[in-house]
Amino acid sequence: MRIDVLTLFPEMLSSVLSGSILGRAIGAGLIEVNPIQLRSYTTHRQRCTDDYPYGGGAGMVMFAQPIVDAVTDIDPEHRARRIYLSPRGRTLNQRIVESLAQEERLLLLCGHYEGVDERALELCIDEELSIGDYVLTGGELGALTVIDAVARLVPGVLGSEASGEDESFTTGLLEYPQYTRPADFRGRRVPEVLLGGNHADIEYWRREQSLRITLERRPELLDSAPLDETQARMLERIRAEKALIHLLEGMGAICASTSLAEADAFPKAWIDAFVPPENRKAAKKLCISGKRHVGFPYQAFTHGLMHGLEGEAANEALTRAMPENVKLYFPKEAVLIWAKLPQGFTPDALKTQLVLVDETTCLAYLTSGKAQLGPWYIQLDPPPQ
Repeated sequence: MRIDVLTLFPEMLSSVLSGSILGRAIGAGLIEVNPIQLRSYTTHRQRCTDDYPYGGGAGMVMFAQPIVDAVTDIDPEHRARRIYLSPRGRTLNQRIVESLAQEERLLLLCGHYEGVDERALELCIDEELSIGDYVLTGGELGALTVIDAVARLVPGVLGSEASGEDESFTTGLLEYPQYTRPADFRGRRVPEVLLGGNHADIEYWRREQSLRITLERRPELLDSAPLDETQARMLERIRAEKALIHLLEGMGAICASTSLAEADAFPKAWIDAFVPPENRKAAKKLCISGKRHVGFPYQAFTHGLMHGLEGEAANEALTRAMPENVKLYFPKEAVLIWAKLPQGFTPDALKTQLVLVDETTCLAYLTSGKAQLGPWYIQLDPPPQ
C-alpha cells in the first residue's frame, strides 16, 4: 500500500514513521509512506501557502493552488482515495479503517491554520475524515492516526495475523482485559481461568469480559455489534444481573457480580452440596440434563430426592439463621450474585425465583417467587467440605 501525505510540516511525521511497527513495516516494504512538502508546489514568490480569509475573520486559510497542483502531480490518474483530515468530516471508526485498508493508494491532506480554500476540496478531495470531536493545530496527527490504524490491517505488518482480529472495535465490542507474568502482582492475581489452559473456558471468559466492558463504557456500540447467539444470551444475562444488583442495592445490600461460568456451574454444585449422594445422579439427570430447567431445585424437592423444611417452617428457620454474606442464584436469569445483606432482608421481597446459599454452603433457602408454592429450607450439619 502506498500512502502520500501532503503537509506543510513533514518533520512532524518522521519520528513516528521511523519507529516501532510502522518503521519495520516501511523498512520491509509492506507499506510506503511519502510525506510531501506542500511549499514545494506554491507559485507564490515568497513561497507562502496561506492568506487572510475573504469576508474577514481570525486566522489564515491555505491556498487552493499548491494543493491542487500537488495532487495533480502525485496522482494524475486519480488512483488514490483522497482524504482531507478535518474536524467537520465523518468520524473515523474501525469500519472505515477496514475500508481504507482495501485501497491500493491513499492520499492524505493535512490542513493548518483555519483550514484550506474550499475550492481545493471541490477539485481534488474525495472525502473528509475526523479523528474525534476536538480541534488540533493541524492534520498531521490525524494523518498519523489513519496511517497507523490502516497499516496494522495490511498483511504481514503485525507479527501474528490473529493479533488484529480480537481488538477493540474489530469485533464491534471493546477488548477484554489482558494479563502477563507474574501471576500475582502486589496481591492482584490473574483470573484463574486464564491459568487453567482450557481454551474453550478462556474464550467464554473473554467474550463475557468484552460484553461487560462495552456495556459499562460504550453501551451504544451494542446497538450495532454483530453478536452471535451465545453473545446475545450472555448480554441478556449480564443486563439481568445489573438490574438485580440495582434492586438489591436499593434494599441496602452490598453486591458483587460473579462470572457467568460460575453461574453456569452453580446448579451442579448446589446438587453436590445438598442432595444426598445416593440421589445425585438422578437429580442431575432430572434437573440439569438437556436444556437447564429454571426450576431445578424445586424438582429435586418435589420428586423426593431431598428433604427439608417447607412453607412457614422454612421462613421461620431462615429468620433464625439468616446469614449476612450469601450467594444469590436466580434460576430464571441464570446469574449468581455475591451479596452482603442488610438486617431484616427477606428473599420474598425480591418477588422472583432465587436460591440463597451462605458462604460455607451449609444452608440453602429456595423461593419460587410464587406464594402458592412456598419456600424450602435446608441446613446441613456439618457443612460439606
